[in-house]
Amino acid sequence: MNTTKWALAVLTVFVVSLALQAGLNAQQARGQQQGQQQGQQQGQQQAQPPQDQRQQPPANPEQRQREQADPQRRQQPGATQGGPTTGREMMPPFDPRYLLGDWEIEWNPPDTPLFPGGKYTGIEKVGFVANRYLTVDIQMENQEGHKVTGKGIILLENGVAGPQLLRYVVYDTGFALLQPGAVGGDLGGYYSHFWETPEFTFKDAKVALKGRSYYVSPAAYRVNQQISINGEAFMNFGIMWLTKDTPAPSPTAAAR
Repeated sequence: MNTTKWALAVLTVFVVSLALQAGLNAQQARGQQQGQQQGQQQGQQQAQPPQDQRQQPPANPEQRQREQADPQRRQQPGATQGGPTTGREMMPPFDPRYLLGDWEIEWNPPDTPLFPGGKYTGIEKVGFVANRYLTVDIQMENQEGHKVTGKGIILLENGVAGPQLLRYVVYDTGFALLQPGAVGGDLGGYYSHFWETPEFTFKDAKVALKGRSYYVSPAAYRVNQQISINGEAFMNFGIMWLTKDTPAPSPTAAAR
């Protein structure tokens, strides 16, 4: 009996030793395999440069010639990144003093209940009242001698929704145009006033207008406008050009 117990004990120890040895061998094999994989990955990373250090093909032949003449001239991707934006990259708000002065009008609208059609010329005078308030005085005449005059105000309001430009002109023909809308600029230095009038009734017709006043230079801007009559689709109402001999202040002059 003692011999049998001793044999069973020896067999148990032997089996346990084999299991431990097998587990140790498996662990060593896994370690070697992981080491080989890491070595291969490191080798690939060393052989291939980071994405931002890879050579990018020149955009055009002229750029290729400049880079060959001066290799240090070429900038790597992201080299011009100056960090996070600070707000100084944004365009300054519109300066209403841009509108001051006497503007010559050229306009060729179609025939509508508001105005007879034809080529109009005239003067729009914009004067200063106080702060952000301006006055506007319009005198136009078409080729047939039909005259149109109007007087009103212009107001720039800086609110939660951003700068808003409001233009209100009462015409002697018996109607008034209220043109409110956002005004802003782009990094090219151009400013735009997107406006739309409430619908109103004139000569038994329901009329609505919308458009964009595009301030393209200190001495010239244009008004692209459309008109809707009796709920029909908007149609072209003619492009009004306004120019002046003496350059006005830049739209951003007073914003600094």
